Amino acid sequence: MHNKNTGYLTLIAAFAMLAINSIAMGESSDPHAAHRKMMAAPKVQVNQQSYEIPDVELIDHSGQSARLRELLANDQPLAINFIFTTCTTICPVMTATMLQLQRNLAGDEIKPNYISISIDPDYDSAEIMKEYAENYGADWTFLTGAPDDVLSTLQAFDAHRGNKVNHFALTLFRNTNDSEWTRVEGLTSAKELARIWRDTLL
Repeated sequence: MHNKNTGYLTLIAAFAMLAINSIAMGESSDPHAAHRKMMAAPKVQVNQQSYEIPDVELIDHSGQSARLRELLANDQPLAINFIFTTCTTICPVMTATMLQLQRNLAGDEIKPNYISISIDPDYDSAEIMKEYAENYGADWTFLTGAPDDVLSTLQAFDAHRGNKVNHFALTLFRNTNDSEWTRVEGLTSAKELARIWRDTLL
């Protein structure tokens, strides 16, 4: 298992440098070019959105079925992101950031339940998601499922961009019994995400 503090900083530095180098070299044939460009872009968009959660059944990293509407019932605070395990660009950064966010909010009276949803259900089985979580020392819920159910989930949260190559950084926050979600698009630090989360409690 990774040293969490060192691992987080190393990931951020390494992938940021990779993004800058790749863009400078003009790797137009790079299938992750969109990811690398996003990593180098500083802009983060934050807004409020309402979503209709689909009534689908997904599978968590322990292999247990989970009805999404029940899992995301609005009587609990939530932080959700979307990743896939074979991603070598923004997903490792997003997972490391979520891990640091969890650590930053550990002492808060109100903190979210953390969930990561795979956008690549064809590859990301429950077993693979479990191994991914263990590799990062991430103790929150990882979800996958049948492709159609995952697609319905992604579309419901406006997190679908055609395929995983066009994947983008997205974090969703929702406070207890709130009807709206705070949508954070773009890569940002755990410290900034913690600030945004705390703002949802005001």
